[in-house]
Amino acid sequence: MLSKGTPDSNVHCEARVERSKMKLGPTVSRWVRRTFTWYFSTKLILAILVIAVSAATITVTSKTYQGEVGSAVNVTNNILVGDKGFLKPSSSTAATGSCPSGNVTFSSTAGVASNAITAGDIVYDVQVNATASTPLRSCFTVTLSITGSPDESLTIASGTSVAAGWTIDCKLDIGTTSLPASPYTFKITVQ
Repeated sequence: MLSKGTPDSNVHCEARVERSKMKLGPTVSRWVRRTFTWYFSTKLILAILVIAVSAATITVTSKTYQGEVGSAVNVTNNILVGDKGFLKPSSSTAATGSCPSGNVTFSSTAGVASNAITAGDIVYDVQVNATASTPLRSCFTVTLSITGSPDESLTIASGTSVAAGWTIDCKLDIGTTSLPASPYTFKITVQ
């Protein structure tokens, strides 16, 4: 048993217990204040962001795309064809000549042949490539067939000499400012 009034007496033990309780109170309250300050600050910031985003103007625009369902290429006479797709020219172009006179002929400089092109119409572009075995002094008809539209065609020619890789860019105006409703098909024939 401890004697009264000594440093290790019961009175001092009770005082120590009281002091530790007093320290525990401020420690817990500091932890609660820190934790809830961050918690409520975060909640407040999130609420402000939600309100700001809700007040923002959101514009929705729709864009309609058409896709081609099928295409076919029919080529004879040792010629190669490369599909360059559809385009809308900003200016009109006169038709090039027809075979056997005034036509566009394969040469070392790439040529461009076209039917009469109207600005704003849909134009199909196809690159026709000569090979080493393309016949000399020959006329070739390039024809575009699209479902629901009349065929469009133009003529090109080979001269007295032809080399592999010589090209003519053929542009065919389909006569309208829009493609047919999907689904549609088109076929390019060179013969």
